[in-house]
Amino acid sequence: MSKIHVNHIKVRLKEIYSDLIDLKDVENKSEEDKENHFLTRAYSAYTLQILGGIEPELAAKSVVDGYNDNGIDLIHFDEQSKNLWIIQSKWIKSGNGEPESGDILKFTKGVLDLIDLKFDRFNDKIKNKEIEFLNALEDHLVRFRLVLTYTGKDGLSEHGNNLVQDLLKELNEPSELAKFELFPLKHAHKSLVGGLDGEPIDAEIALTNWGFMEHPYKAFYGIISASNLATLWSENRTRLFSENIRDFVGFSEVNEDIISTIKEEPEHFYYFNNGITALCSSIEKKAISGRDRNSGYFIAKDFKIVNGAQTVGSIGSTFEANNQEGVDSTSVFIKIISLANCPDDFGTRITKASNTQNKIDKKDFVSLDPEQDRIRTELALEGITYHYKRSDIKVIADTENITIEEATIGLACSDSDVSLAVQAKREIGKLWDNIKKPPYTNLFNAETQSFRIIRVAKVLRKVGSKLIEFQNNSGGRDKSHYIHSNRFVLHIVLNVIPKEKILNPSTDFNNYIDTELNAIIEEVIIESKSLVDSIYPSSLIHQVYRNFNKCRDLKNRILVKIK
Repeated sequence: MSKIHVNHIKVRLKEIYSDLIDLKDVENKSEEDKENHFLTRAYSAYTLQILGGIEPELAAKSVVDGYNDNGIDLIHFDEQSKNLWIIQSKWIKSGNGEPESGDILKFTKGVLDLIDLKFDRFNDKIKNKEIEFLNALEDHLVRFRLVLTYTGKDGLSEHGNNLVQDLLKELNEPSELAKFELFPLKHAHKSLVGGLDGEPIDAEIALTNWGFMEHPYKAFYGIISASNLATLWSENRTRLFSENIRDFVGFSEVNEDIISTIKEEPEHFYYFNNGITALCSSIEKKAISGRDRNSGYFIAKDFKIVNGAQTVGSIGSTFEANNQEGVDSTSVFIKIISLANCPDDFGTRITKASNTQNKIDKKDFVSLDPEQDRIRTELALEGITYHYKRSDIKVIADTENITIEEATIGLACSDSDVSLAVQAKREIGKLWDNIKKPPYTNLFNAETQSFRIIRVAKVLRKVGSKLIEFQNNSGGRDKSHYIHSNRFVLHIVLNVIPKEKILNPSTDFNNYIDTELNAIIEEVIIESKSLVDSIYPSSLIHQVYRNFNKCRDLKNRILVKIK
């Protein structure tokens, strides 16, 4: 029966992608070869379309399959979700079997070469993705979504699975950056059933402590278990959010906080979360639950979530990451509104009204700290505008402007402990977690002088400019070093500069920058690269500078070498 399932997918791929997949590089091949290339490429695009909620046109443009692709058939960075998709596709006509270990090994090595920026090992399609790939690596929220998609049976051989686990171990040390998933025949075929046609979702919802409104329009509300939502997510994915203003955006600071609460404080999730708003064409209570308001079972026709996509997506992804215990202990408030007998535009108005609140970032809470206002006033007296509150003004990094990001990174990297510099590299938002506690109060307190912020910001910009010069004159692993070492280099430079140069307000710091700083920065850049190449020659560069222990080791060694 597997061949029948494969044929169903084949028909769908031709319907969607026949005019979208580039086959210019195989136009001299036989018709059979051209069809095999088409199906392999279209299937990788289809996988991205289903798993990432990406439009077919964009998915097709992300295909990089071809000679010298090193086992990588698709690359796509979704700037909204921060997901960097890397996909290998295998079209198996029989519908049986699985990718061979050799193919999986080629894929894992290809991924490592990509992350080390060894683009000279790839075809032009992948080389053309270099800028997109660099943008992804420079985003501290990026997550690698590694997918093996094939029209075969579930699961991998023991050897194939070991190859994948070895890759994940390397990518996820010291912090989790990558997730691997299979998209076999069963998943692909299941996605055909309504997944692309937008057929309505008829959801079975179990509510506790529920209530309802009859007038002017029908609505039910109550508490829904996270496991119920995880099931809906698993079966329908982004179709749940067809009317939402955005899909689940994947990894972000907000969503990571949601996931952290599910894992660590599931019993508190209900109190911390804003809840979910859903629409449906009609909703009816099942008779099985009687009249008891403690619990009830409902059937919601054409069910769709219009507010709460990040909550549902985070719950679903946590469940899929095998954290079932946390999900089973979590519950969420939900409001389900029936559009039966409502005005034609009522659903649109609900969607708009429930999504018009502004997103609050951790950075926004910094504005509550009175020390920030003090710093702003002091910098204003120096003719400098300090941007620590969010606005629609585009800030230009010059002598008249300093941002809260620059101040935070500069102060963190000037600390004698390299841990704060590493944290600034891994996720700057953690430095703003709580304005009443360290590490925030280590950086911003009554002793934080405005002239010190000016000086560390100048060094930050100087280090950044020098690293860009090195990047522009290098490639591969060397370029990766100059991209990812920025916070470490800044930390070493700020700790090599004599303290009085930064802390003594009467020092002529501008003259020091013009006459001595360039040589120091260049020495630190060169020495840090040399040490990494000799001590960690096989480690991924982007992980070295996110690793607290490795950075402590590098710091101790480099300070011995630098006068």
